[in-house]
Amino acid sequence: MREIYVYSGPTKSGKTTHLMQWAASQKNLDGIFQPVIDGKRFLYHISSRTLRSLEIDDNENSITIGNYKFSIDSFKWAGDLILKAVNDELAWLIIDEIGPLELEGKGLEPVISKVLEIRKNYKFRIIFVVREKLLDQFLAHYQLESSYQKFEVA
Repeated sequence: MREIYVYSGPTKSGKTTHLMQWAASQKNLDGIFQPVIDGKRFLYHISSRTLRSLEIDDNENSITIGNYKFSIDSFKWAGDLILKAVNDELAWLIIDEIGPLELEGKGLEPVISKVLEIRKNYKFRIIFVVREKLLDQFLAHYQLESSYQKFEVA
């Protein structure tokens, strides 16, 4: 079984920023970050350095959670990139961020489950970014309680 790491912390504690800084000094990694820029959440594809809006204002083709509306098309775009990345010779695959949508089977699901299912066929290590308050729920949902390591950004 390949290594699974979880990078966790409180909401708005700088998890994505710190992990992006760490990733900038690494080689052979890919995945998705979800930075907040000017108060809006975006998706950032690491290898292509492509930024795409995730948080949208209209209701067309969106998922609503709380006061936020997220683009279904952007989630699909990110999921396709993640699944494409697993076929590359990676050292690390980063998936930022697992939240309430994924635990409800939306957002980056079913891609997360697919990556976990096929990971035994690949050599990369996975870093999942998870909000601290959702960590136990995330671990139980994906049955990872005994098969993960805490990731620390140095």
